[in-house]
Amino acid sequence: MAHALLSPSAAKIWMSCPGMPKLAQNVEYKVGVPAATGTLIHEMVETLLKGRLQNLTLEEYYLGSTHHVEDFDITVDQDMVDCAKVYVEYIDKRMHDLDIARPLIEEKVRMPEIHSDLWGTADAILINKNHLEIVDLKSGKWAVEPDNPQLRIYALGALSRYGNEDTEVQMTIVQPRGWHKDGHIRSYYISAINLVEWGYETLKPAAEACFEEIPTYNYSEAGCRWCNARSICDTYNSKKRENVNV
Repeated sequence: MAHALLSPSAAKIWMSCPGMPKLAQNVEYKVGVPAATGTLIHEMVETLLKGRLQNLTLEEYYLGSTHHVEDFDITVDQDMVDCAKVYVEYIDKRMHDLDIARPLIEEKVRMPEIHSDLWGTADAILINKNHLEIVDLKSGKWAVEPDNPQLRIYALGALSRYGNEDTEVQMTIVQPRGWHKDGHIRSYYISAINLVEWGYETLKPAAEACFEEIPTYNYSEAGCRWCNARSICDTYNSKKRENVNV
């Protein structure tokens, strides 16, 4: 699967470390079992929401079956099925609340006004006359806040295509297997005007900084932890040696 050079899922990293995107091109992208499991759960959700099960339940079609994802053979258990069902139930509820005939599932959004290399695929976009909601499924246990660069980028791309300055934007995380004091489903609201201001005043300069002739590499414990390029990053490895010698 092709990935944008400025991937929304890695935006929190490259917005603070402009050197990351181009450096990561030199590293083979590999995922672990948790990420591969998440990919399979997303596939289950998409299959159900797009009506491909022909009157079968997720349990009947998926439970106990084994699928080859990335480099792993993953067998679907009840916990994975339940994770997918929580997400689908939320989508169904919000479609009813917003009087929407159908959601946009696995919808590609682009932001050429910000940068041509910035695009991604949103899990679900719900749209009515005055409201736009990005609903992102997180299958891991590490708590994710709904106000994050990835969802803001998806929301910005959807807003540019489907909304206007009066649109209320809602960003929602559905994380059935994670723990958070506010529960498994969390939302953040932002006005269209404030979102667009963030896009041009914060996101656009950060994206452009990634394409400078000699981009800046910034170490941060949180960012480097999830960076796919850290193994070949001089800044990260130098900082790591300093910490060892302390």
